[in-house]
Amino acid sequence: MVIVVGSGIIGSWIAYLLAKSGYEVYVFEKSENAGDGISGRNSGVLHSGIYYDPISLKSKLCFRGYELAIPFFEKNKIPFSICGKVITTGISDTLTEEKDKQNEIEKLFENGKRLGIPEIELFSNPGNHWKHVLGNSSLWIPKTGIVDVSSYLKVLWQLGEEAGVKILKNKKVIREDGGVFAIDLQSNTKEELEADLFVNACGLYSDELLVSDEKGNNFEIRPNKGEYFRLNRQLPYETLVYPLPMKTSTALGVHYTFHLGGDAYAGPNSNWASSKEDYSINTQRSVYYESLRKIIDFYKEEDLSEGYVGLRPRLFLNGEAVKDFVIHKESNWLHLIGIESPGLTSSPAIAEEVVRMVG
Repeated sequence: MVIVVGSGIIGSWIAYLLAKSGYEVYVFEKSENAGDGISGRNSGVLHSGIYYDPISLKSKLCFRGYELAIPFFEKNKIPFSICGKVITTGISDTLTEEKDKQNEIEKLFENGKRLGIPEIELFSNPGNHWKHVLGNSSLWIPKTGIVDVSSYLKVLWQLGEEAGVKILKNKKVIREDGGVFAIDLQSNTKEELEADLFVNACGLYSDELLVSDEKGNNFEIRPNKGEYFRLNRQLPYETLVYPLPMKTSTALGVHYTFHLGGDAYAGPNSNWASSKEDYSINTQRSVYYESLRKIIDFYKEEDLSEGYVGLRPRLFLNGEAVKDFVIHKESNWLHLIGIESPGLTSSPAIAEEVVRMVG
């Protein structure tokens, strides 16, 4: 028997593939509404993998996940769109910054070619190709899209249940005194759990199920907040628009995105949250608008209104930031930690990797 802790996109994929492989699978979820956490509060973007080191898990699993996801969406009628993405240098405050950005976008282009991402192109004066996009140079990546995450999760839960997965909600899993227990959050009763394998896929809370190894290595998740502002209208074309990624973070910067239902958003930014339940918007609209106006001239400040907030499970090992995904084996536990962007794109490949490791 396998117990998967967490019913977000990662846990749901793992449970589904394990059940298809013949395992008896139970999913324990602490919320009443599964998918309330990271999975339900992101941009819904399917990434090409252009940002990542070719030898990283992020790169490997993002590429494989994309390959698995598209036919899965088509087969199960999950709404998605391969709309492409523009990464622009945007407005620079100084000539030095402008030259630095030009170097960065050329490096990104070279990394994309090295990774074999198809049909990527460098453009000068992107506003001539995509009206309202600012900057001297841009990178066009056709292999990027968006998906309706809510529909995606519902299909996974349904397929999982058809394959035999049993989902138990309002059950918080803890480890204490060498045992594993589930606390029913409605009745407050506690029961001990036994399984051949536990899979820790609980995102922001994944570090709470980790045990320091014999070397004293200590993993820690620090919640990093991404705030989204809703835009009162879409650009006159359906393409994602991004700045260059942040050098000091794994965040990709305030960008323009849209949902398949018609809503458009700017976001997310990157700020440290006060807790793993901190979903408040703290950034002033004027500050947010200053970020957006550096890449697009289509909006005025009054076009922005507060939207929603997502939290990234930013991973640290012994106080040092870890920028890659980590799949950590410990006794009869498999821990999936630091699974932030491109976790949505990578999710079927992460599950495939877990099934391989279990087998």
